[in-house]
Amino acid sequence: MRKRGMPGGDASRRLIDQAARSFDAELHTGDYGKTHSDAGQLAWMVSKLCTGAPRRVLDLGTGNGYVAMAVASHAPKSFVTGVDVAQQAIAKNKDAAASRQLSNVEFQPCDGITLPFPDERFDGVASRYAFHHFPRPDVTLPEIRRVLRPGSRFVLADAVREDRDDVDFINAFQKLKPDGHVEMLRSADLIEAIQQHGFRLEAQLRTALTFDRTVNRKYEDLIRITPDAVLNAYALSLENELIKLTFPICSAVFVKHESPH
Repeated sequence: MRKRGMPGGDASRRLIDQAARSFDAELHTGDYGKTHSDAGQLAWMVSKLCTGAPRRVLDLGTGNGYVAMAVASHAPKSFVTGVDVAQQAIAKNKDAAASRQLSNVEFQPCDGITLPFPDERFDGVASRYAFHHFPRPDVTLPEIRRVLRPGSRFVLADAVREDRDDVDFINAFQKLKPDGHVEMLRSADLIEAIQQHGFRLEAQLRTALTFDRTVNRKYEDLIRITPDAVLNAYALSLENELIKLTFPICSAVFVKHESPH
């Protein structure tokens, strides 16, 4: 597997600051909610996290609280902690939880690199559409493993690079928007990266996400030099000054090994 780039401290901070600014502005808009909602995927994730007795669940990169509040609603005797770099969004999540009378969920800011929790604090960790923004997965994955109890689940969903994308178009495209994007891996590489940090793959779900971006010269120039076969892999189209793309989504359940090796 090709080794993923791992930015240093200053680069990581710049990416985190970019992500915070971008997602504070977007996470609670109607367009974001409409584009990123997926009832079937959400139900699948919740079912994997809410098993057995009351549980403590961490939602890493909680965004607008989509997964955290769903878990809190589904399992009222459990307790959910949602963390994110977007502090304004966190404040709005607190208001949304209060309006829904959810007393078993909390939200707090976190850089997503190291986790401010004791060892084996959680019975489950969720992360949806955040992994490709993690600037230091070499640090974050061991941290996820550390805060999980043995035998517990890490439930991940993330956009991935198309297998047919042999020019890495999607990462070049994503980096044209300053939102802290780091890298979308191919599905097999994403799964392998997580398994290397003491997790066993238990289940998978494949879905897709369609979104749009406003056309500008940089996007046009990139599209112009990209082979049609790659553009077709993402079902790219131009409509009314909008670029439409479809990402494959890899959702997977991992179980923490007793030993990291």
